[in-house]
Amino acid sequence: MGYAPGDLKVFNPNKEVAKEITLEILIRHRDALKQARNGDMIGVDPEKVTYNDKVLNQVRGLKLIISAQREMITISRPILFFKSTREWKKKYKEEGEQEANPFKEHENDYNKILGWLDFLSKCAEAIVNAERTKSLEDDFMITRDTNEGKVNELTNNFNDMVEDLESSYEQIYLLMLINKIVSAGIEEDEETTYKEKEKEGINRVLEA
Repeated sequence: MGYAPGDLKVFNPNKEVAKEITLEILIRHRDALKQARNGDMIGVDPEKVTYNDKVLNQVRGLKLIISAQREMITISRPILFFKSTREWKKKYKEEGEQEANPFKEHENDYNKILGWLDFLSKCAEAIVNAERTKSLEDDFMITRDTNEGKVNELTNNFNDMVEDLESSYEQIYLLMLINKIVSAGIEEDEETTYKEKEKEGINRVLEA
């Protein structure tokens, strides 16, 4: 949203802080996904990282993705809870109706995002179990002895989790879009309308 020189600007610090926090989390998720895909880490020269270390970095990237998605949920929960409970109370106004249709069993965005939080907890638990147990079947990386020495290899478990986490990101981000926690980048008309309303408000203040 552009302003001409001399414009009186209205600044909402809470909104700006929220944008910065959200953007920082999304950037970390992007970087974590890149790490999981190719083993490259931000600030580290890829040419100085061995193949085995890259594979290890890819597995570590799974934890970073999960962490970022959990934070996406954390910053979204208050807004989704507020909107979802408001819709629930609007639909079930009477106390008896609310008792017969409890909020935790109601289909709404808040309960949907809690479902994704539970999914992420299970992903994190799977990684911990893979590291703790001796079984190779649940591992995300195995190390083989070859003529060139020990070589790290990713497993199908790793590939499956990356795909699952890409899907969970899509659904979590979609809930954030629907509830306007993030912008789809297609709200030019809305921004123009907001600017016009904002200008009208400023003019009323200046003319008072």
